Amino acid sequence: MNTKHWIPMLVVCVVSAVSGGCLKDKVLDLVVTGETSGDFVENETSSAWTHPAVVDVGQEIRDILQANGYEESDLKGAHLTSMHYGVIDIDAGQLHDWTITGSITVTYNGSTQTVLDYTSQSVQAALGKKIPATLQSGGVNLINTALKDFIDGQNPVLVFRIDNGSTTPSPSGVDPMMFTWRAWLAIQVIVNQKVTVPDPF
Repeated sequence: MNTKHWIPMLVVCVVSAVSGGCLKDKVLDLVVTGETSGDFVENETSSAWTHPAVVDVGQEIRDILQANGYEESDLKGAHLTSMHYGVIDIDAGQLHDWTITGSITVTYNGSTQTVLDYTSQSVQAALGKKIPATLQSGGVNLINTALKDFIDGQNPVLVFRIDNGSTTPSPSGVDPMMFTWRAWLAIQVIVNQKVTVPDPF
């Protein structure tokens, strides 16, 4: 007997939903992933060197939201999901490869943490590649702190820095190492979206 009454009710509700009745609003959490990057232009004449790149976290999240049709007021959460690195350009005058070892650090609010390490990385082998990085928890936590601060109304700026410990062969004034590489950050944001759905009850 319940079945006989239930089926007509569903039919009525579906028909009503199509005509604009039997609807209700729900707020859903949706996940959107965007990507930002920082470039490091190298022209080095020594084996050990450092080079910074500045990332405006607030503007990058705004760009991700805008690209997906959301506003800043829709933002509920954000966190780092992955990082990649690679070489995007090698100077045409480079006559040989270089092998480099070091780390990428991030600085925020006076704290500096390592995000990733690279070991015996061939510059030529990294050209045109996005190499997945094994992330260090200290750097990830610091980036996520900056993302949370943005959600709380601040405008955080991160400084990423390459701290290269060794280069083989060693660059010099007559044989400088010249290339540009990039670090990509994948950021996942959670947004609120109100949707209207059929209400069968």
